[in-house]
Amino acid sequence: MKKYIVLLLLSFITLTPCLAQNPHQVRIGWGDMLFESLVFRQAAPALGGKGFTGHIFAEYQYSVSKVVSVGGQLDFEGIFAADMNNYDVTVMPTVRFTYLRRPWVELYSGLGAGLLCALDNQGGAEFAPAVNINLFGVQVGKGPISASVELGALNSMFKSRVYMLGSRLVSVSLNYRF
Repeated sequence: MKKYIVLLLLSFITLTPCLAQNPHQVRIGWGDMLFESLVFRQAAPALGGKGFTGHIFAEYQYSVSKVVSVGGQLDFEGIFAADMNNYDVTVMPTVRFTYLRRPWVELYSGLGAGLLCALDNQGGAEFAPAVNINLFGVQVGKGPISASVELGALNSMFKSRVYMLGSRLVSVSLNYRF
């Protein structure tokens, strides 16, 4: 029992209000679609005119401490073929842990879990849980504007159907802190 009380107290210390002047951050970015492009090309090689948007995402983060920030993310991806278009929209709350903070560089990891909505041009829609794991991120910049590069994975599976697995392995973003 004492162990749980100590862990609870440490979590409150970590989540003390942030002393930073600019606790808000907005990110706009793009990530790869390696998994989807490989699977789609294998599953439907006869369909011509294939195109992929990549993962286009927007994220908001609020720093609750120097280490922890919380927020939300909206992710969009599209797959286009001659007679078929698929779109995936993912919405998820996120948490980010910054473990190195220097004037020009921050190193961080993060986690998000939410809901994916898969849409097609036939009017169909399917919903599935989604998880985003950010293994390693580097943010470079000083002042309100910065850029980030992340290594991670966006995954979504439901009832033996794989929507995304290891997608968005690499992503880049422009960030604005206010």
